Amino acid sequence: MASRAAHLQMTGACTPRQAMWEAIRRQHCLGDGTIATYAVARASSQDDEAVRSYLMALARAGIVRKLRNLPKRNAEWELLRDQGAEAPKVTKTGTPIQLGQGTENVWRALRILGELDAAEASTYASVGDVRISPKSARDYLQGLHLAGYVSRSGGTPGVPARYRLIPTRNTGPLHPIYQRCTFAQMFDPNLGEVVWRKGETPDPTEANGLRIEAARLRNLLRRLLAATEEHARPSPELIASIRQEVSA
Repeated sequence: MASRAAHLQMTGACTPRQAMWEAIRRQHCLGDGTIATYAVARASSQDDEAVRSYLMALARAGIVRKLRNLPKRNAEWELLRDQGAEAPKVTKTGTPIQLGQGTENVWRALRILGELDAAEASTYASVGDVRISPKSARDYLQGLHLAGYVSRSGGTPGVPARYRLIPTRNTGPLHPIYQRCTFAQMFDPNLGEVVWRKGETPDPTEANGLRIEAARLRNLLRRLLAATEEHARPSPELIASIRQEVSA
């Protein structure tokens, strides 16, 4: 059985799989640690079949194990490997999903190091089977710059552009998604919002930087209000986030 790691909940908007994963980890920390399909579905407000499908995918990935079947298509499971706060990204066959992990690693490196250029980002983000080219890293960093997350210096012949994360724009562990399929925009899953669209303002970097800060504050207030309405004490993580905002 996996060790009982302290429960950590991701901030911001919650995808269906993220909601399921958080419910799985909570169930693991209660009682004898067994996890029931229906209990996860009720706790995460997700469809029974969707939860069952995700648990089966996690089982194929070796993250959980089915203990026994219960009546009415319910089942009990055991968590074998706690992957941390973020929901494991696996296909239905249990294969890890690599799409987007390159830019995810760039965002993670940027949050740790604070500043880097495209070549450094490519090096730090290319881990294990994940690869991202310097050009792709540069495109993502430039998108973060346009959306107001980072400041940019250099970028002249012989001087590679360097990108510095603006501390107040560090919205959380989930990487902002630079969507360029039909038009450029930046979606931040930590906030659950599109924080920038190309051409919507003559000075997007400054205006959208302020918008990101406002969205982050709205998210904190929503979480505090939800805890108040449930007559629950705010989590230590939420209190720490609010203190950080007040002292910034």
